[in-house]
Amino acid sequence: MRVAVLGIDTATPRGSVALASQEGILTTAALLERGAHARDLVPSIDRLLAEAGLRPADLQALVVTVGPGSFTGVRVGLATAKGFAYALDVPLAGLSTLEALARATTPEGTGTAPALCAAIEAGRGEVYAALFGTEAGEAIRETADRSYRPADLARLLRPGTRVVGDAASTVGRAAREEGRDVQVIESWPLLAGALALWGCRTQPPGARYLPGQPPPNYVRPSDAEASRR
Repeated sequence: MRVAVLGIDTATPRGSVALASQEGILTTAALLERGAHARDLVPSIDRLLAEAGLRPADLQALVVTVGPGSFTGVRVGLATAKGFAYALDVPLAGLSTLEALARATTPEGTGTAPALCAAIEAGRGEVYAALFGTEAGEAIRETADRSYRPADLARLLRPGTRVVGDAASTVGRAAREEGRDVQVIESWPLLAGALALWGCRTQPPGARYLPGQPPPNYVRPSDAEASRR
């Protein structure tokens, strides 16, 4: 019987892998920060499974971050996850990096928490961001993933919005300059656990691999693609 979901995040500098079941997260491992994910990812998954006493055949689904984030990291994560899912004939789901970040930092509980802005550095003087509400421990998406100038994003934030991610300080400074009162949360959680838990809730046992899915979520062209255009 397949009993676990594997979460894979290589889209962020603090990549990670995790296993979860219906009872919760079983085990999590960080990938070497800014390391060679193409080289390290599969051995890390093998070690994670061994630590949990599981085999690849025990996986009922995989979930991977599809971006935005590192273009190379997104490609490595998707290629590896698709290879596993194809070989095991289990479903592979993709989750936005920003939504995974929001889910990883949403406080547990039954009440309604302040609005949440997930923001990560995008280069070119921009950040990738999306806005979320939070209710009963769930992140509720309010806007699509987009790239913003920090000042433009700051003008969209409601008072008290929690800003999380490696661009939180950048957005916080812009918000102060715009006279917006926001909460800056600089800690960066590992995302793979949130991915695996989400997969446990959304991927039904016995489902099969759907070739070609999921697509990447780059949000904007890479620097090389932009130069060619």
